[in-house]
Amino acid sequence: MIKNPLFTIIMDTYNRLVMLKEAVDALFRQTYNNLEIILINNAATPETIVYLNEIAGRDKRIKLLHFKENQYSPEDPVKMLDTCLNPALKMAAGDYIWYQSDDDLIADDYAEKMVALFRDNPECTTAAGLPVSIDIHGKTIQEPRISNFRPRYVRGDILALDYLHGGKMFSAPGTIFTIKRDVLVKSGGFHRSIEYSQLYGIVPFGISGFDETAIFYWRRHESQLNKQLTANGWVGIKESFSLLKDWEIEKRWQVFGKKLAKKIVHLFENQICKDAAMWLAINLSFLRFKASFRIFKEIWKHPCFWVKLPWPLFMAFHGRARQSLHNLKILIMKKDN
Repeated sequence: MIKNPLFTIIMDTYNRLVMLKEAVDALFRQTYNNLEIILINNAATPETIVYLNEIAGRDKRIKLLHFKENQYSPEDPVKMLDTCLNPALKMAAGDYIWYQSDDDLIADDYAEKMVALFRDNPECTTAAGLPVSIDIHGKTIQEPRISNFRPRYVRGDILALDYLHGGKMFSAPGTIFTIKRDVLVKSGGFHRSIEYSQLYGIVPFGISGFDETAIFYWRRHESQLNKQLTANGWVGIKESFSLLKDWEIEKRWQVFGKKLAKKIVHLFENQICKDAAMWLAINLSFLRFKASFRIFKEIWKHPCFWVKLPWPLFMAFHGRARQSLHNLKILIMKKDN
C-alpha cells in the first residue's frame, strides 16, 4: 500500500467564477495535502481564465488544461464528458481520481477520508461520501435522509443491484465515486453516461467504500446544468443505451454468472425507460412540447417505456392540477380580502 497516495481532483469550468472560487478554496483547505488539482478551462470567460492562471501560478499542485473552443454543444450536451474529462484523465498522475463540478463543494476533510477508505481495505476500488444539499448561498438544505444507508465497505455488485431494485443503499446527484486511477483507465475512463458507467461498469467489480462523515455539498440553483438539460429533453437515453454496447455491460457482469448478467441488462433497460417516462410526463405537464418530443423520439421503440408511462403521466398531471387549484384558491382568498 502506498504510504502517501496522490489524490487527483478534476474540475471543469466556464462561467461560474464565484462558485468556482468557493469550490477551489475548499480544495485549498483540504486536510490531506498530497493533491493534484486539474482545472479544465473550457473556453472560459476572460475573468475566469485570469483567476485560473493566478492560482496556478501560486500553487504547484494545480495543472491547467485549456480549450480554445467550448466543448459544450446544445445538440450534444454531454460531449464535454468525453472531450474534456478523458484528456484530463490522461494528464492525471494521481492514485485516486475524483471528478467534481465547479458549483459544488467538498468538506475540508473529504480527500483525507476518501484516502483512508482505500488505505484501510486493499480490495477497495471505489469510495464515496455522503451528499448533502446546499442552496446558492452555501446554506444547508434540511432534508430527511432516505438513502445511502450502507456499511463502510460493501461488495460493489450488491450496491448496484440494490440500487436497481429501488433499495436504500445508494443515491447521488451525479458523480460521487472516487475511483482508483488504474481501475478507471482500464474500465474505459469517462463515458458519456458518466453516472451509470461508474455504477454498473466500475463499482460492481470491487469493494466500494463509504464514509457518511465525509460530506459532499451538492449545490442546488437555477443555472444547474442538469436542470437545463432535463427541461430541454436531454435525459441521457441514447447515452445509457449506448453504454450497454460500448462497455459490454452484460459481458462484464458474466463474472457473476450469465443469468445475473442478463438480469442486470434487463433491469437497467427498465430503469432507462422508467426515467424517460418520468421526464416525459414532467415536461408535458409544464407544456414543454419540444423537450417532450425529443424524449419520445429516443424512447418510443422500447416496449418497456409504454408500460412505465401511465403512472408518471397520472402523477404529473394530477400534481399540476392540484397546484393549479391551490393557486386559484389563493387568488380567490386575496380577492375576497
